[in-house]
Amino acid sequence: MSMAFPRLWGWPVVIAAISASGLITALLSDGWGDLWSWLALGVPVGICAWCLTPRRPSDPAERT
Repeated sequence: MSMAFPRLWGWPVVIAAISASGLITALLSDGWGDLWSWLALGVPVGICAWCLTPRRPSDPAERT
């Protein structure tokens, strides 16, 4: 297997595993499982929010 697979799919697989564990925990557990399910299912939402936040260019010449 080449190194392209882990570099391309490493983080999406980790995020999917965290989300799946949150879903399963929400269905099967109570108490601490509720906390884990909220945290695990909030990870993809947090990543999307972080990626969608506007950023200022670091180069002063690019600022308008």
